[in-house]
This record gives sequence, structure tokens and C-alpha cells, in this order.
Amino acid sequence: MLEVRRLQIFAAVAERGSFTAAAEALYMTHSAVSQQMALLERQLGIPLMVRGPRGVELTEAGRLLADRSASVLGSIAAIEQEMRDLTKQQTHVRLGVFPTAAADLIPRVVKEFQRRHPDIRVRLRSAHATDIPAALRDGEIQLGLIWDYDFLPRTIPADIERLPLVDDPLCVLVPAQHPLAAESEVDLVELAGETWVVRGHEPPYEQAFATMCRLAGFEPQIGFVTEDYLSAQGLVAAGIGVTAVPRLALVALRPDVAAVPIGGIKPYRRIAAVRRKDVEHSAAALQLLEVLRDVATGEM
Repeated sequence: MLEVRRLQIFAAVAERGSFTAAAEALYMTHSAVSQQMALLERQLGIPLMVRGPRGVELTEAGRLLADRSASVLGSIAAIEQEMRDLTKQQTHVRLGVFPTAAADLIPRVVKEFQRRHPDIRVRLRSAHATDIPAALRDGEIQLGLIWDYDFLPRTIPADIERLPLVDDPLCVLVPAQHPLAAESEVDLVELAGETWVVRGHEPPYEQAFATMCRLAGFEPQIGFVTEDYLSAQGLVAAGIGVTAVPRLALVALRPDVAAVPIGGIKPYRRIAAVRRKDVEHSAAALQLLEVLRDVATGEM
């Protein structure tokens, strides 16, 4: 008989493409994940994945099991949540958010939700978009927020429903004394000769900025990679280079930096809510989704 925990580990490997990434997400060691996958293949009597230096690739059997296990694990999580809801009055709703949404959009959402539904609390979990599907399946959250780029859409698992909320346009940040600082908008190609400060991203968006520039017609000269948008502002102010940031990340704009909307191709992030398909969603989760839509479309 298949063990639920072993299926959960397999689902994490299938979704993330490597034992290492799955181990980090599940707080396990690489060797423990590898051992469980070997036991699963032995139990089923068929190879599920091909190991390689850069991760694993699912076999035909592995892809079939990934599809089936996603549905099974989702149903188990839904049953567990329904049982928990029967034992106590629902007093909270759980939302997974990515960092830049937590800086501006989410505080407005929480404030409005508490105004409309004062007896229900919103519990937030900070998570990268790649971790949201697993958190939904495990019942850790009921709704999640994800983002992707219009020019590089994110792949959504088949058991997850994507609900578009709002587009988040990108701006260029330049020093306040820059010749383009006072412009109403600027095409990326006008900055082709600049040195760029780039925010690092997790897969699959490590090369997203370079892709965006290539679509605009040039190869960017990247001088510095930073971990967050606030430090990127500091580097721009110091004259290290210029950078591109989504509007949601401009909560606290430095006075010595100017934000100029990008014209031409007008790249943007797509902000969406996600939830499990084919499960019964609680009244609180539906109410939170309504507030998310109202705030995102009414305030941005």
C-alpha cells in the first residue's frame, strides 16, 4: 500500500525537479529524500525518474504518478481541513503571500477584511510563489498569492486554480539627477548603455530581466545582483547603476531616486490568487478572495 508521506515527498521532487530542492522544502536531508524515492520505485516496480547532474526528469510512469498523487494529496488535505472545521468555529483564514505583496497590497487587504469581517482574522504565511502549491495541498493555507511576468508565464500545476487579480507594471529607477529622471516614461532600449542593478530571483526567473531586455532589443550589462528591492534603491542612489522594479515594491521610494514608468513593450508582473481545484472552499476563504479582488482592482 502506498504511504501518504512517501507520495508527498515524490510530489515535492516532481514539482521542484530535484532532490535538493524537495529536501529543503520538506526540511529533510538529501539522502532521506533519495532513499524514500528508491523505496517508492522498488515498491511500484517501475522507474519513476531519471537522475541527472542538474536534477531529475520524470519518466512516463513518473508523470502519471505525479498527476494522480496531486489529486490524492489534495483530497486528503481537504478532508483533514473539513474535519478541523467541524471541531471548532472558523475564526481565521490562512493566506500565503510573496514578500513584495506583503509590503503594500496585503496590509490594505487585511485592513479592509477586518473592517468587513471583524470576527475573522487573517493569518499570513510568507512564501515564494514556487512553494504556494505545496502549502495549499498540505492545508497550511487556503489561498495564496503568486506572480509571474507577462512575457514569461509561470506554469501552474493541474490541481491549482489561478484567479487573476491585477497587473503590476514595472518602472525604471534612476538617480534623481539622471537625464531621464523627469520623463513621463522611458523605453528600456534608451537605457541599453547603462549598468544595471538586478534583483536575484528563484527559478524559473533567474534570467527574467535579461529576457525582458532582449525582447526590448539589447543585451543588458549587469553590474550587481542584489537580494531585495530596497538595497537596489540604495545602489541606484549611489550611482552604481539603474534598476527595474515592480510598482508594488515602491512603498518607500528614496528622495534621491526617481521612478520612471517603462514605455514601449511595457513589461509587467501578473498578480493572481491561487487555490485548490475541486475542493469546497470555506466562507471565510471566499470572503477573503472578494476583498483581494476589490482592493487590487480598486487601489492600484
